[in-house]
Amino acid sequence: MLTIERKTDNRAVKCVLHKLADIPGGVTVSVANLGGAVLLEGTPLCVGGGGLYNVVKTGKVVTAYSSGTTLDIAKGHHFKAGDKIANEAATLYATIAAIDKTTHPDKDVVTLASGFSGAFAVGALIILVTATENAAVTHGAVVQGAVSSTSATSFNVDKGHKLAIGDIVASTLETGGMTGKQITNIDRGSDLYDTITIGAGIGVALADDEVLVVVTASGGTTAKTYAVPPTITKQPNAIAVAGTTYDVVANSNLFVDAWLMAVVKESQSPYVTAGIKAALKGVIYV
Repeated sequence: MLTIERKTDNRAVKCVLHKLADIPGGVTVSVANLGGAVLLEGTPLCVGGGGLYNVVKTGKVVTAYSSGTTLDIAKGHHFKAGDKIANEAATLYATIAAIDKTTHPDKDVVTLASGFSGAFAVGALIILVTATENAAVTHGAVVQGAVSSTSATSFNVDKGHKLAIGDIVASTLETGGMTGKQITNIDRGSDLYDTITIGAGIGVALADDEVLVVVTASGGTTAKTYAVPPTITKQPNAIAVAGTTYDVVANSNLFVDAWLMAVVKESQSPYVTAGIKAALKGVIYV
């Protein structure tokens, strides 16, 4: 049976002005994680897994963002629901819950699972990242040298701790240990140890190598936890740019000509960050 498909070709905007050196035979780009119907000429590509290459996803903010779960970005990106996006420096991120590509002709409206912790100006670039949430930690120290006097207001601890003036420290012993005492001074003058001064007597003897922990209240023993920022990782560095515009077909990989050395007109190319430009050592943007 003969199948006839009706297609409308859009005029492709050329941005690669000169092509000087490519990867022989081209590369295969995975479309499994691509959003959008077209892979545009000039799109940066990076090495993926299983012999495939990935598109280095970028986008541009078109409406200033200060808070909330809505972000307006320019069309022509490859983001999709589930992607994690971040600022160029990858210091803050959010997860895309949905993208409205049909309501507005001049922008896409991204709905975030939760808002960014910072602002974006108009024209700010966003990138694809992975992010790992880290478990909260406790801060503590190890006593160096036994202290027998229960009225003592100072003791030594091993270096390498994260104690700070104002912290409340207690022993981690289940019974009979020092309850929470507030730190009033830390003397770091010795190369061998730091001397901790507290606002009241220790109340019980401290043993050599006894472990202390920061607690939530004076006289208390409940350990205080400190949040650790997530680990945010950028995509691998781009190594080439696509030399042609390709239609993206679902469940089918793309065979793409990939250029290591080229001259690209930046105003007509997909958005590239300073980091992408630095990685594409053979590509000149004009």
